[in-house]
Amino acid sequence: MTIEVSARLALRVLGPVRLERESGTFEPGARREQALLALLAAEARPMSRARLAAMLWPDADDVDARGRMRRLLHEMSSHLGRNALVTDRQAVALASDVCAATDIASLRRSLAQGLYRPTEDASDESLAALEHATGLAAAEFAEGLALDECDEVSAWLQRQRESLHQARAQALAQLVTRFEGAQQHERSLHYAQELVAIDSLNEDAQRRLIRLYAAVGQPRAALQQFERCRQILHDELGVEPEVATLNLAEQIRGRDAATMTLADDSPAGVAVRFTRSGDVHLAYQVLGAGPLDVLLISGFISNLEQAWEPGGPAAFFRELARDFRLILYDRRGVGLSDRTVDPADTSVSSADALAVLDAVGSRRALVFAVSEGGPIAIRLAVEHPQRVAGLALWATLARGTAAHDYPWALTAERYERWLDTLVAQWGRPAAIDTFAPDHASDPLVRRWWARMLRLGSSPRCMHAVLRTLALSDVRALLPQVRVPTLVMHRTGDRAVRVDAGRHVAAAISDAQWLELPGTAHWWWLGETAPMIEAIKGFAQRLADNER
Repeated sequence: MTIEVSARLALRVLGPVRLERESGTFEPGARREQALLALLAAEARPMSRARLAAMLWPDADDVDARGRMRRLLHEMSSHLGRNALVTDRQAVALASDVCAATDIASLRRSLAQGLYRPTEDASDESLAALEHATGLAAAEFAEGLALDECDEVSAWLQRQRESLHQARAQALAQLVTRFEGAQQHERSLHYAQELVAIDSLNEDAQRRLIRLYAAVGQPRAALQQFERCRQILHDELGVEPEVATLNLAEQIRGRDAATMTLADDSPAGVAVRFTRSGDVHLAYQVLGAGPLDVLLISGFISNLEQAWEPGGPAAFFRELARDFRLILYDRRGVGLSDRTVDPADTSVSSADALAVLDAVGSRRALVFAVSEGGPIAIRLAVEHPQRVAGLALWATLARGTAAHDYPWALTAERYERWLDTLVAQWGRPAAIDTFAPDHASDPLVRRWWARMLRLGSSPRCMHAVLRTLALSDVRALLPQVRVPTLVMHRTGDRAVRVDAGRHVAAAISDAQWLELPGTAHWWWLGETAPMIEAIKGFAQRLADNER
C-alpha cells in the first residue's frame, strides 16, 4: 500500500536509518536504500541520478547502474510515499517538508541556535539548543550501515560520522563554558564528563573536569580524575601532563589534604554474607539503615567486591544507602555466589531473590531491578506482591530475544553472534561500546569492566546465564503486576532499546515512565541525579501509601 501524504513521515539518520510514522517505525533492510536516504537527508539538496548510481554501483556499467537506480527509487517510493521523493530524469531529492523534518536538520538548527552565540550567552534558549544538539549528536550517523564495496559511499559515511563527532564535542565544550560562567557547576560538570569521555586526550577538557570536581566539593574525585588523565597521557602519548594540569592538582591537594583519603570509596564494614536457595549459596551485602528496604537485582553479571572498585557503582550505592537499607546480592552463577551452569529461569531467580529478602529479615522491599534483572523482579512482584512494596525498573525488557510481535530485542541469530563475540573477548572490556559508549575510552571504566568480567563469571557459566536470558519472556505477566511501578530508560541506550522500556511501562497498569537523555546502559554512569531523585520520590510515595 502506498502512502499518499508524506507530512507525517519522519526520516531518521542519526542512529539506524529508519522511517517513523504514527503507525510505527520501519527500518529499510536494503543497504543501498539506507545509504541513499542518508545521502539525501544529509546533503539536503537535489543530487544527480547518474552520480548517485555511480556511487552506489561502482562496478556496474552506466546503463546497468541507471537501471538499478530506477528500481531502487521505485522501491523507496513504496516505503516513503509518492510525495516524499522529488525526482526527474536528472536529479533526486527529498521533498522539502520531509527534508526539514529529518533529525539531522533538527541537529543543524540546534547547532546554529546554540553555537553561534557569544560564549557568555547562558540564555535558556541557547542552552536548550546546545543540550538538544548534544543529545542528537550522541548517536552514530547511519549506525550499522557499511558498504565496503562502494569506496566513495564508505568515505562519505566516515566523513559524516567524524563531522557528527566534532559537532558534539563543540556543543559540549560550549555547555561546559556557559554553565561554568553562570556558576552552575553541577550542570557544567556533567557536560565536562561527557566531553572527556569522547576525547580523553584533550588535556584542556581534562583540566576543566578536574577543576569542576573540586568546585562542587568532590576533591577526591578531582584527584582521581587527575591520575586518570596522567595515566592515559602516559599510555597513549608517552608524555606527562602540562604544567597547568600539575599545578591544578597541587592546589587541590594543598587545599584539601587535611580531609582527603583517596581510598575512601572502599566498602569498609560492608560484610559479605551467604544464604541458601535450595542447594545454591547466594552472596549478599546490606548497607544503610533507612526506613525502607531496597533490593537491587543486577543485570547478567556482578561481583559484590569488584562493584566497589573505582569505575563502578560505589558512589551510586552509597547515595541510595543514605536514605534506604540497601540489599545487594550476586545472582546464582555469577560473582561470589555459587557458579552453576544449570538453567535458572525467572521462577528460579525470583525464588533466589526471595531467599535473600528472608535472610536479611526484609518483610517488604522496593525492588530496583536493572537490565536483565527486570524480568526477575516482575515475576517476584506478580507471585509475591506482599513482599514487594514497588518496582523501580531500569533499562529492562520483557523478552530476551525478538519475536514477530516483539521487535525490540535481538533476533535469536544475532543474539547468538553477540554471545559468541562476548565470550571470545572475555577478560577484556568486551562490548563496552554498547554498554557505555560515552565512557568506552575511559581507562578507569575499561579496567573496571574487564576485571568485572574476569571476576564475575567464566565463559562457560556465562553461556548458561545468557542462554537462559534469551529464553525469558514475561510479557504475559506485565498486566498482572499490581504493585506501584516506575520504569526508567535512557533514550540512546544501545544495549536495550528504549522501545523495550516503553513497552514494559505501557503494559503495566498505572506504571510511571521516565525517559532520560544519554546513551549509557549502566545506570551509575552519565547524569545520575535525575534517576536518584526519581527513585527517592517514588519511595517517598510508597512510604506515604503504606502509612
